[in-house]
Amino acid sequence: MKLFTPILFVLIAIALFFWYIDPAYVRVQELLGQQSQLDQALNRSKELQDVRDQLLARYNTFPQTDLNELQKLVPDHLDNVRLILDLDSMASRYGMRVREVAIEGDTSRVQTGELGPDTAAYESVVLSFSVTGTYDTFRSFLNDLERSLRLVDVVGLEFRATETGVYDYTLRIRTYWLKP
Repeated sequence: MKLFTPILFVLIAIALFFWYIDPAYVRVQELLGQQSQLDQALNRSKELQDVRDQLLARYNTFPQTDLNELQKLVPDHLDNVRLILDLDSMASRYGMRVREVAIEGDTSRVQTGELGPDTAAYESVVLSFSVTGTYDTFRSFLNDLERSLRLVDVVGLEFRATETGVYDYTLRIRTYWLKP
């Protein structure tokens, strides 16, 4: 009996080691490895927050008028109504009115046969409209359109002459905006 008790305790200790202590030790080592990865991710997150705060502070130093002009130059959404009102405002300076407004979707990818997802950082739309005026007033209108903050490309121009020296112009312009 004297020999039985120590052997029993040794066997229990060996069984505890293989069935509980060793698996628990391995699990603790895995968790320590994960902890170091999570600590690195947390430190990286703090660095990114610092960069974000610096960029936000820098953004806040810009005058609001400059930010509004930048928003008008390359908006983050298509605002058809605002664009048409801006065009009408430019045309009204020369006694012209924007009429027969039509919006066409962007079919350039289809026409060129591009397949797959669109990876461009911007989208575009073609807007066509008509104005009536003399050649000189139309040139002045185009000059204003060229100098406007809104980024537009003239992609088409048609005109019809009348006997009074006033022309009917149909313009097609492409305008752009950033994808969200």
